[in-house]
Amino acid sequence: MNLPAAAPFADKLAAVAYRTGPYQLPDGTTLDRYFDPYRLAGDPELLLETAAALAGLLPTGTEALAGPALAGVPLVTAVALHTGLPTAFLRPAPKDHGTWQQIEGTDLKGLQTVLVDDTARSGASLLRSARLLRIGGARVGTAVCVLDRDAGAAALLAGHHLVLRSLVRDPGDAR
Repeated sequence: MNLPAAAPFADKLAAVAYRTGPYQLPDGTTLDRYFDPYRLAGDPELLLETAAALAGLLPTGTEALAGPALAGVPLVTAVALHTGLPTAFLRPAPKDHGTWQQIEGTDLKGLQTVLVDDTARSGASLLRSARLLRIGGARVGTAVCVLDRDAGAAALLAGHHLVLRSLVRDPGDAR
């Protein structure tokens, strides 16, 4: 964790955002405890602190931010408010009416864009988001998240020219 007061922040995050399980992941794995990003987003003080910490992970030259629905939206919005960077939001699928868009918000074409999300486990959802952004013309080389569950995300993303930066690594969460 790249924070001056890493232990107090991690302790506060654990106290607010961790829940006891069981919790089933999309791949069928069950966790005894899990990180609930909505509890983090629902705590204004912790959300502000998290946004400042995530902003500290942004690489030099970042021109825009993007966050996937649903858990990434409050985080990327908070980081955008902290940094003043323009932001886009990613839908899981194109909207079936109106604009039919999958990327909403700022036009990211040509912009050095950082993907902001709550957690990374296998890295598959971050990779899908990065691919969508790249197809849309964004230049994406970094993803930042609150929690890296240390279950392969960094390696998967590295194989696709993406760096993963996280505030907290929790190998105990990847049971």
